[in-house]
Amino acid sequence: MVQALAQPDLVPLSQLENDLGISRVDLLLLLRRLGIQPIRRGMRTLLSADQAEQLAAHLGSGASLETITAELVLDEPGHDNLPVPLGESWGEAARYAHLRLLRERLEILETLMRSGIELDSRQLCDLLELSRLPAAQPLDDGAMGFIRLGLQFSRNQRLGQRSSWRIAKI
Repeated sequence: MVQALAQPDLVPLSQLENDLGISRVDLLLLLRRLGIQPIRRGMRTLLSADQAEQLAAHLGSGASLETITAELVLDEPGHDNLPVPLGESWGEAARYAHLRLLRERLEILETLMRSGIELDSRQLCDLLELSRLPAAQPLDDGAMGFIRLGLQFSRNQRLGQRSSWRIAKI
């Protein structure tokens, strides 16, 4: 039964590497150039005995390996090699994503305004995508705060607590 699995008419590529004295890369390039399709069985790559003889005969004829590697055309790095071409549509997609995030932030701000939930300064900075809040100025209703995105943010200070920010419409 072991002999049936071995199949003497198949030659592993590792054996061809050793017999021919060439690297796996050169061997695979030569196979591709000759149009020989190797047989794959699990993790092993094999050739039929006829294909191995054809390969040996080609190398024995004096064909150099430098011509094989010279035929490789390497793509220059750049935008042309991407699977999807870059164009004006990428800018539109980025703009759409930015607008969608802005819409989601505005919906959160609207929900906070309707529910009356107050935020601390750090949470408000994160929501408005600011590194720090603008300087508080006197607002029309007498509170201290600022106006951003068409909303009024007024600071509430309670004794013994951190200041919080309430959101209201203008």
